[in-house]
Amino acid sequence: MKIISIVWYKVLPPKFGGQKGIACFNNELAKHHPLVCLCAANNEPADDLLYKVRTELPVSKWQFILPSCWKKITNVISQEKATHIILEHPYHGLAAIRARKATGAKLIVHSHNIEAERFREMGKWWWQLLYLYEKWVHRKADLSLFKTETDMSWAIQRFKLQHTACMVIPYGVTRPVKIKEAGSMIRQRHDIAATDKILLFAATLDYKPNAIAVEHLFNQIAPEISRQHLSYRIIICGRNNHPSFQYLKKLSHPAVILAGEVEDIENYFSAANVFINPVESGGGMQTKNIDALSYELNVICFDYMLAGIEISLVNSKVFPIAKNDWKGFVATIHTACLYSQVLPEGFFHHYSFTRQTEKLAARLNSL
Repeated sequence: MKIISIVWYKVLPPKFGGQKGIACFNNELAKHHPLVCLCAANNEPADDLLYKVRTELPVSKWQFILPSCWKKITNVISQEKATHIILEHPYHGLAAIRARKATGAKLIVHSHNIEAERFREMGKWWWQLLYLYEKWVHRKADLSLFKTETDMSWAIQRFKLQHTACMVIPYGVTRPVKIKEAGSMIRQRHDIAATDKILLFAATLDYKPNAIAVEHLFNQIAPEISRQHLSYRIIICGRNNHPSFQYLKKLSHPAVILAGEVEDIENYFSAANVFINPVESGGGMQTKNIDALSYELNVICFDYMLAGIEISLVNSKVFPIAKNDWKGFVATIHTACLYSQVLPEGFFHHYSFTRQTEKLAARLNSL
C-alpha cells in the first residue's frame, strides 16, 4: 500500500488547528503505510518528516479548474505508484476522481467540515453549487472521513452515503509540554503586569468567522472587562495576510494585544490562564478549542460551537455561553480563571493522532 495525500494549501510548518490536523495526521499515518504529500508550492517541509513531500501544486484557488493541475495530480499518483488517494477537503475532487479512474487507486475524502454548510452560514450565494459538488465527490469516494458524528450523520442523510463507507476521525492532538518560563517570557515581551491574567485567542484571522470574533474581542469583551475593572489582558495571535482583513490591525483597546502571527505559539498557550473563543459561526469542529484543552487551559465559547468535543472527557474545563451574552462571557472569565481541574487521560487517548491513524490504517487495509 502507498498513500498520496492531496493538500491544496499551506500546512507546513503546522502552526494552527487545520494545519496540524493534516500535517501531524500524515506524519502518524506514515508510520503505518508509505505516504507522499502532494501540496501547494508554498509549503516548507521540515527534514524530520516521516513522509515525502512534493510541493508541486499552484499557490492559488484557481488550481481546482486548471487542466494542467489535474494532469499533475494524475501524473504524480502514477509516478509514485499510489494505491490510495486521501483528498484533504473536496475541492480537488474532480482531479482525484479522474486520477482514480486512470490509476485504479482507492479514493478517500477527508472532510474537515461540511464545506457547503460552512459557506451557507457565511452567507455565500454559491453555497448550493458547492453542496452539489461536495455531494458528488463524497458519493464517488470509496471512504469518507468526518471529524464529528454530527457531520457524518448529516452527510449520510443529505448526501445519501452508505454508513459502511463513512468513518469518524476526530481532530487529533499530541500532548504538548507546557513551558515553565513561558509566563514570564510573554509578560516581558508584551509588558503585562504580574497581577494581570492572560486571556488568549489564537486562530487564522484572515477568515471571516475568526475576524468577526476579533471584532467582538475589541468591541464587546474588552470594554466589558474595563467596565468591571478586571485585571485581564487579551492576547490575539494569528495570521492575517489577506488585504480585506487588514482593518483588524486598526482596532485598538488598552486591554487587547494584537500579537499577529507568532513563531512560538506554544509559549502563548503555556502562558495563558484561559482560552476565550467568541467565534459565532463557521461550522464543524473548532480545532482551536481542542488545541487549548490539550494545554490544560479552560475554554470559554458559545454553547452551539462545541461540535466534536466529548464533554465527558474534558472534566468541566469547557465553559459554554449563550449566544450574544457578552456580560455572561466576561463574568465567566473570572470563574474560569479560578477553576482548576486536571484534564483526564482519556482526553489524550481519544484525540491522539496515534489512535486515530491506527484506526484509519486498519480500515484502509480492508478497502
